[in-house]
Amino acid sequence: MLNKQLIALEQKLGRSILNKIDEPFIQEQGVELWIKRDDLLHPVISGNKWRKLKYILNHALSLKTHKIISMGGAYSNHLHALAYTGQMLGIKTQGLIRGEQPEVVNPTLSDLFSWGMEGSFVSRSEYRQLRTYKAYDSLPDIQSGEYWLPEGGAMDLALQGVAELVDELDLDYDVLCVPCGTATTLAGIISAVSEETQVLGFSALKGAGFLSAEVSQ
Repeated sequence: MLNKQLIALEQKLGRSILNKIDEPFIQEQGVELWIKRDDLLHPVISGNKWRKLKYILNHALSLKTHKIISMGGAYSNHLHALAYTGQMLGIKTQGLIRGEQPEVVNPTLSDLFSWGMEGSFVSRSEYRQLRTYKAYDSLPDIQSGEYWLPEGGAMDLALQGVAELVDELDLDYDVLCVPCGTATTLAGIISAVSEETQVLGFSALKGAGFLSAEVSQ
């Protein structure tokens, strides 16, 4: 059952509609192209950020979590969404941020801190080590009432929220395309579509061959 706070938050979100792309070039190829406008859900927690966080936050709230700790880069949309949502739900947040603390705070970090997120800057080697902690209670020295959220919200619970995106596609389609960071959204979509549907993931990272193994796992 979804927590009442999350139900109230979800009710404030916009609608993720389907828009048909009517471009002559596309029509000449005999292709019908639609775009799922998850960006319209919310200015901050839009798209896959809300979908991935939804059931993770529900689990955290069920455990009486008072602080969520996660990781990301200095321009992380994941940390951005988490900080905002934490403020909305009254949960403290901490971000382990890759790299040295910049002399000038960028707009993303400025938002994080204004929404109450505690920021800790970690070296790139430490950051790589953090990627090995996958479960909510696996972070070393984690305290009672704290919840560890891996990079990009890459947890099994995230797939449940992403699968709801597929349920909203009320038209016939052959191929689904999605951009990838941690490939959690890609994995969630694959888990929800029929075997006949082709799913293509387009990585936003260089040298992202490792994502195939992540998706399979």
